[in-house]
Amino acid sequence: MTTTNTGYHQLIEKLDAFIRKFYKNQLIRGAIYSFTIMLLFYLIVTVGEYFAHFSTTVRTTLFYLFIGSNVYVLGRFIVIPLLHLYRFGKIISYEQASNIIGSHFGAVKDKLLNTLELSRMENAEENPAALELINASINQKMKELKPVPFTGAIDLSQNKKYLKFAVVPFSVLLFIVFVAPGIISEGTARLIDHSTYFAKPAPFEFEIQNKELKTVQQQDFRLDVKLKGKEIPEVIYIEMDGHQTRLEKENTVTFHYDFRNVQKNMPFRLVGDDFKSKDYELLSIPNPMVLNFDIGLEYPAYLGKTAEHLQNTGDLNIPAGTKVSWNFTTKNTKDLVLTFRDTSLGLHQSADNQFAYSRKFFESNSYAVSTSNAQIHSKDSILYSLSVIPDLYPSVAVEQDHDSLSPKKYMFKGQIKDDYGFTRLSFNYKFTRTDDSLKGDKDKIISEEINIHKNLTQDRFFY
Repeated sequence: MTTTNTGYHQLIEKLDAFIRKFYKNQLIRGAIYSFTIMLLFYLIVTVGEYFAHFSTTVRTTLFYLFIGSNVYVLGRFIVIPLLHLYRFGKIISYEQASNIIGSHFGAVKDKLLNTLELSRMENAEENPAALELINASINQKMKELKPVPFTGAIDLSQNKKYLKFAVVPFSVLLFIVFVAPGIISEGTARLIDHSTYFAKPAPFEFEIQNKELKTVQQQDFRLDVKLKGKEIPEVIYIEMDGHQTRLEKENTVTFHYDFRNVQKNMPFRLVGDDFKSKDYELLSIPNPMVLNFDIGLEYPAYLGKTAEHLQNTGDLNIPAGTKVSWNFTTKNTKDLVLTFRDTSLGLHQSADNQFAYSRKFFESNSYAVSTSNAQIHSKDSILYSLSVIPDLYPSVAVEQDHDSLSPKKYMFKGQIKDDYGFTRLSFNYKFTRTDDSLKGDKDKIISEEINIHKNLTQDRFFY
């Protein structure tokens, strides 16, 4: 009995080794089948989507069909053989294995089946004499089966012939990747995002000719567009806030559109023959500007003039020694620079968007105001003039006339001028020779006031 069990166990071990190789062969072949089928299906749906631009419904159907088919293929050709390899699930019986081995080694088929049948008889038989006979028969057949390599019935290298089926779709994939990779990348992206609508690409391209889409706030901007492609539309539009406006056509392929007084960022896209471009946006750069400015004028004390305040008046005409104080109210401004002929000054903010500066002037000058922020580094303003009136001495022009009827009577007339008016005008004289004792000291200067209009800068007088 011991000998019989040992021989039978050897047979079972050889059959088990064959069954493992059988499923390993199925697993290798299944991997080749799976790769080929999945890659072929992938190429079909991806290339088809790229050129056909399927609807959302069709893409969604293809996407789940692709997922479902791959799950089936992997389960059928990979998962099931792998489970059977580790003896999970229903695997082939020893008799089925014997038939497969017998189809390869024809001489052993009947012996294998007979040995398995004798083993079943042995387990059922209770007669000792019959058992001896059965055991002897099993041992005899095992001696004949022992040299036969059961696993040799399966040649794993035979699977190489199936690789040719995988080479074709793989070669096609490599060719597309190197020649036109967009077919794979775009087709795949649209299949993955199957629920999103993708517009069919236009037979032409919109090319923005501007280097950058940004402009200073409150300024105009011209958008230059060039079309490139096989089919060029006659008319193109710009779409903003749901409204379309026609672009000006310069020639067959070039167009332009003028944005007027841009106040904020302007999203837009271009439209031609029902094809739409991607979304663009014209950026509005905050414009550093002076909203208004106040100028305070403090005149020299001797002039007796009250201080003044001017609003948004840049050109000045002031007396020498006047202190000028600027107060600027700005918008979107980080830095403000006052540039005079002799110097340039960067002003500090006295408050948010407020700048101030003071200076006395004794000579004429000119100045300009420039503002800037993080986006615009220097924005020049108007050049202003600053005229200083020098404090010259008053001028007096006098004419003397003699009264022909009264020889001792003289008349004086003349004109006086001064930039800032007068405080008084006097006629001053002394006697150089006199016999009248009432005239007093002949060297004494006598002064007499002459009436004038003191608030005028020039006046005529008579005495």
